[in-house]
Amino acid sequence: MKIRIIIGVLFFSLFTCNEAKKETKKEIKEKVPKVTEDKIEPVINDQLTDFVGLYEYKDVDNPRESLFLVLKIVDPGSIPNFEGYLWKEKKENGEVVEQTLAGLLYGNTDLFDEVREGYAPGFFVANIQVEPFENNELKVTIDGDSSAIFENPLPFSIKSTKEALAKGYKIWEVTEMDISKNLIFEVKNPNELILRSDLGSDEKTFSKTK
Repeated sequence: MKIRIIIGVLFFSLFTCNEAKKETKKEIKEKVPKVTEDKIEPVINDQLTDFVGLYEYKDVDNPRESLFLVLKIVDPGSIPNFEGYLWKEKKENGEVVEQTLAGLLYGNTDLFDEVREGYAPGFFVANIQVEPFENNELKVTIDGDSSAIFENPLPFSIKSTKEALAKGYKIWEVTEMDISKNLIFEVKNPNELILRSDLGSDEKTFSKTK
């Protein structure tokens, strides 16, 4: 009789233990989808936020021909006909928003002119979009107007061709040039971007100034 009681107790204990394990497994299985569901998948360019700021290529020989990149995080919806790279980010209040890296390029026509002889370059400000490229590089797409190149460099207070024209900046009339182009920058680190020319000219290092 004692043996039967002992066996019964052991059987009950094993049954209770197995049920507890099943419940534990069930709870874990029920929680996993929730964690996955709430998680924003990391993207290769979460690091794009590291590039927000002002970058300068300082032309030591001709300071007026220095180049500037102004990069910031923006809502893709604010860019007309947006077709670039974006990622999703979860805000503190739980809202998921789309973001992209964009900005302005204060440049000159030497970026597109293989050989310039006997005349000064033209200057422009153009909207740009930035996306990751292969081998630790960034692709900067310039959305520029070939008819909106000026005789003199534009200050940071000017943020569009329309503003430059309204302020009386003179159009550069040497030649018409297409400035809608992709530039490839090698990322040395978040504070230094190296522009490698496809025209055979020297590389240009853009350093973050703020």
